[in-house]
Amino acid sequence: MKQILRLTACLLSGLLATAPAIAREPGTPPDMPPGATMGVPVGVNFPVPGFYLSSRTAAVRGTVHDANGNATGPDLNVNATALQLHWTPGIELLGGTYRAMGIVALQNLDLSLNGIGLGANTSISDLSISPLNIHWMVEPGIFTSAGLSFGLPTGEFHTNGTPNGGDGAASIALDAGFSYLRDGWNLSLHGNYFINAENSTTKYRSGDELLLNWTGMKAVGASGWSLGTVGYWRKQVTDDRNKGAFYGGTTAGRAQETGIGLAVAKRVGGTEIYVDYTWNTSAKNIVGADMLRFNVTFPLGGKK
Repeated sequence: MKQILRLTACLLSGLLATAPAIAREPGTPPDMPPGATMGVPVGVNFPVPGFYLSSRTAAVRGTVHDANGNATGPDLNVNATALQLHWTPGIELLGGTYRAMGIVALQNLDLSLNGIGLGANTSISDLSISPLNIHWMVEPGIFTSAGLSFGLPTGEFHTNGTPNGGDGAASIALDAGFSYLRDGWNLSLHGNYFINAENSTTKYRSGDELLLNWTGMKAVGASGWSLGTVGYWRKQVTDDRNKGAFYGGTTAGRAQETGIGLAVAKRVGGTEIYVDYTWNTSAKNIVGADMLRFNVTFPLGGKK
C-alpha cells in the first residue's frame, strides 16, 4: 500500500512538475500568498499598544500556467481564512517601535483537471511566526519597517497526491516596508524575501522567492471610506533542488506572476474592514488566479 501511495504521489506531482509545472516543491503552497499585505500601511505600527487580531478570508480560482505563460491546467480552487495575531508592547528598539506577529490559516483546497477531481483537502496551514518587526517614522506621515519571520512545518504534508496544507519544510523570510500616509493617501510597498529549507521527507528544496505587494488608496473625505488600486509581483530567484527520488528526481522551473486589482476599505471606530479583488495579469510555472479577499482588523485589548 505504501508503494501504491508513493506511486500516486509521483504521478500527480509529475503532472504538476513537467508540462504544467508549478515552481517550488510540487503540490505545496507558497510561503505567503501574493497580495497578502495589499491595502495594509505596512510601514506604520499600530498607534495604541496592545493586542490586535486580523481575520483574512480569501477565495482563489486559478489554473496552472506553463513556462510560456499558457494556461494548461490543473485547476485549483482555494478557500482560506487566516488569523493573524499582533502584539505591540509599546517598547522602542533601534530607534523604532516593536511588534510581534503569528499567522495560521484554515484552508480548503480542491484540485481538478478538465472537470475531473484530482483531490481535495481541508487542513491547517504552516504556522508563521514573526518575532521581530520594527517600525520607524522618517518624518510625519512617512514610515518604514523591517522584519524577520519563520515558517514552521506544522501544516499537513502528504506524499499520496492529496493537496497539501503545508510545505513539509521550514523557511525564513526578511521583509521591508514603506508607507506614505499624508493627505488621506495610503501609498505602501512591502517586500519579502523567502528562503526555504529542504523537505526532510522528499529531499526537495524549493528555490528562494521575492514577493512585492503595493497599495495606492485615497480616503474619501471624512467618511472613513478609502478607495484605490492594489497589486503584486512575485518571482522565484533561485532554482529548486531535488536530492531525492520523489517526482522522478526532477525539479520545477522558476515561477513568476503579477496581478492588479481594486480595493475598498472602511474604518469603523478602531476596526478596519477591507475588501479587494485582483486578477492575474501574467503567470509562468505557477497557478495564475483571480482572488477575492475580505479582511477585518480590530483591537483585542487596550494599552498594556
